[in-house]
Amino acid sequence: MENLERQASLLFGNKEYDKAYEIYYLLFQGEPKNEKYAVFCGNCCDALGNKEEAIEFYNSALKINKRSEAALLNLSTIYYELKQYDTAADYAHQLLKLAPNNVAAWQNLANIAFCNANYDQALAYYQKMYDYNPNSYIAMINLANTYYCMNKYVLALEYAKKSLNKHPSSLTAHTIAGNALMAMSKYEKAVSMLLRAYELNHDAPETLNALSESYKAINDWENCLLFAWKFLKKQAPLQDSAHLNFGYLLYECYSEKSQELAQTFAAKWLKRFGDNKIVQHMSSALLDGSTLKESDAEFIKVTFNAFAPDFDSTLSDLEYQAPTLIYQALCNHLKTSLFTKYHIADLGCGTGLVGEKIKKFATSKGLIGVDLSEKMIEMAQTKQVYAKLICDDICHYLENTDYFFHVIVASDVWTYFGDLAKAFVRVSKSLIPDGLFVFTFSENSLNQKDFFLAPSGRFVHNPSYVERVLKSAGLKLLSIDRKILRNEAERPVYGYIVVARKPNLNNPSAVK
Repeated sequence: MENLERQASLLFGNKEYDKAYEIYYLLFQGEPKNEKYAVFCGNCCDALGNKEEAIEFYNSALKINKRSEAALLNLSTIYYELKQYDTAADYAHQLLKLAPNNVAAWQNLANIAFCNANYDQALAYYQKMYDYNPNSYIAMINLANTYYCMNKYVLALEYAKKSLNKHPSSLTAHTIAGNALMAMSKYEKAVSMLLRAYELNHDAPETLNALSESYKAINDWENCLLFAWKFLKKQAPLQDSAHLNFGYLLYECYSEKSQELAQTFAAKWLKRFGDNKIVQHMSSALLDGSTLKESDAEFIKVTFNAFAPDFDSTLSDLEYQAPTLIYQALCNHLKTSLFTKYHIADLGCGTGLVGEKIKKFATSKGLIGVDLSEKMIEMAQTKQVYAKLICDDICHYLENTDYFFHVIVASDVWTYFGDLAKAFVRVSKSLIPDGLFVFTFSENSLNQKDFFLAPSGRFVHNPSYVERVLKSAGLKLLSIDRKILRNEAERPVYGYIVVARKPNLNNPSAVK
C-alpha cells in the first residue's frame, strides 16, 4: 500500500494524472473509509478537468469525515473556479470555523468578493491573509491590486513594492506599481517601472498597453505608438475595440504631434490588417481622404456599439451643440400648439439626445428613431422618448418605409456620408409636401472639395455642395447658418445647421 501510494504521489507530481488516478482509485476501493484516498482521487479528477467527478470524491471524503479540511478547501476552490460563488463561500466559511487561520480559505473568500466587485470586503479578506502570513506574496499582490481598483494608488504602490521585495521578478507587481504611478501623474517613474516589467516579459499585453499610455502622457509619441502597435499585434483574438483605440491614437498623434509618424503607422496598420473595415476606414482617413465616398456600415455599427455606454457623457464633455441647434430650428420653423403635432423621423438617433429635445413637437405615436447600432438603440430605449425605435441603415429604412413624415432630422449623421445625393433623394421622398428637413454637417475647411474624409475619420462638406444636393433632391433651402457644433482637442469644430423644405406644388406656402 505504502509503495503504491508513493508511486501515485510521484506520478501526480509529474503531472501524469490519469495514471495517478488509477492507483489512488484502486487504493480507495481497497479502503473506502479512507478520507485521504477520496481527496487524492478528487485531486486527480480536478487536474484532468473532470470537475463534477472531483466534487463527488470530495463529498465522499466529507461523508467519511465531515471535518475534512482538505475536502472543504478543495470544494470551495472548485466551486469558485466554476463561478458558483455562493457555494464556494459556504464551504470556505465551514472550513474557517474549523481552522480560522487557513489562509487559502481566506483567499477564496477574498477572490469571490473581488469577482463580485465588492472591493471593501475583498480587502478585508486579503488583509486577513496578510495578517496570518505577513510574508505571503499572494496576499501582498492582491492587496496591491485591490487598492488599485479602489483608486487608492498610494497604498497600491506600497503593497506592490512589498511584493517586489519578496519577488523582484514579479511582472504583475511591476505592472501594478507602474499603473499606480501613472494614476498619480508620476509618468517618468511609471515608465521606468513598466520598462522593468517589459524586460521580464516582452509579450504581456497589459504591460504594452500601460507603456503606450505612459509615453503618451509625457508626449513621447514615437514610443507611445511603438508600444501601442506591439500591444495590437499581441491581441488574440483581436477585438474591434482594439482597432478603434489604435485609430483614435493615430488621429491624436496626427493632430498634436506628427502627421508623418501617424501616417507611417497607419500604412503598417493597413498592410497587416487590411481586411478589417475599421482599419480600412480610419487608415484611409489618415493616408488619403479622397478614396472613400461613405463610411462602411460595419465600421459605423462597431464604432457606435463600442461608444454607446459613454456616448452621452463624452458628448457632454465636448459641449455638443447639434441637438440644441436642431431644437431651435424647429422652434423657428414649426407652428406649435396643443393641437398641432407632427410625425418626425430622427435619423441616426443614437442614444436619443435629439429625441429628448424635440419630443414636444411630435404626436404620441409620431417620433421614430432610426440607428444602425443596436447598442445605441438600447440606450435610446431607456430614455422613453420615442414611439418606435428601428435598428437599420437609415437609407435602407427610408427606401423601404411606407411612412411619410412632417419632419426629418439628422444630427451629425452626414459625417459618415461623403456623397449625399442618394440619401437626400430618399429623405425628400419620405417627406410630405411642406415637410421640413433639419440637419447639421461639419464644415470642410481643409480644401475646396465638395466633401472629404478628414483625418478624424469623419466626412466634412462644402456648404455650396450641400445646397446643390438639396436642390437636386427637390428640396428648398430655407436657412443655412455656420455654428460651433462641438469642441475637439479643446478647439471648436465648425459646421452648419440647415433647414430645408419639400415644396408643396398645390400650396406654395411653407409650414410657417
